[in-house]
Amino acid sequence: MNHRFNRRWTSVMTTALVASLLVLPAGQPATAQPHRPGAPALAERVAAQLHAHADARSIVFPRELEFRNDMRKLWEDHVVWTRLAIVSFAADLPDFGPTAERLLRNQADIGDAFAPFYGRAAADELTGLLREHILIAVDVLTAAKAGDQPALADALARWEINADEIAAFLDAANPENWPLAEMRAMLADHLALTTQEAVARLNGDFAADIAAYDAIHDQILEMADMLSIGVIRQFPDRFHPGR
Repeated sequence: MNHRFNRRWTSVMTTALVASLLVLPAGQPATAQPHRPGAPALAERVAAQLHAHADARSIVFPRELEFRNDMRKLWEDHVVWTRLAIVSFAADLPDFGPTAERLLRNQADIGDAFAPFYGRAAADELTGLLREHILIAVDVLTAAKAGDQPALADALARWEINADEIAAFLDAANPENWPLAEMRAMLADHLALTTQEAVARLNGDFAADIAAYDAIHDQILEMADMLSIGVIRQFPDRFHPGR
């Protein structure tokens, strides 16, 4: 996609995390606590969307509930398998390959969930962007573990560009419900939290690692709700009988 964006969101939020990766000796625990830069705005946006639905009607149609639950499951899989891949990679466990393959399969599953609404070509484009998100994350982990500062800086820059491309894709598909600024903030939050998780794990700070994952899990559920509500509001006839 040929889009140009101001990547200040992710640059600001990952600077301190990158510094931790670059300066902490191997085995020294990271002390920074997880931080959710965009959490209040995202939570408020999702809460407002839910409130709007509740005000409009008191009935939640079965198709709507099923879709929202399915979307939550897909994005929970995203962070669960990402976490397992980080754990396996950090410890050089033999299951890293199969775990990474399962994580990549999740990106296709997410793309497939969007296909009925936006078409096969758009779904495949989203799958490709999400696969790139995962593959670049592996580059980030590899460079950080090796202490290769130039490679780490390059991988993080590519990760930010990819996040901007995902945000642009979502905004183009559903601009009324997925505004570009909010999509950028949502994805920047996700990158920052994932980086915190990786920093803590690689440096053996398991308490911070667990806390970061708790924050990631909460954030991804908010993200899933934002996406599912956006689809439901854009395509109400697909979910509400008699319309």
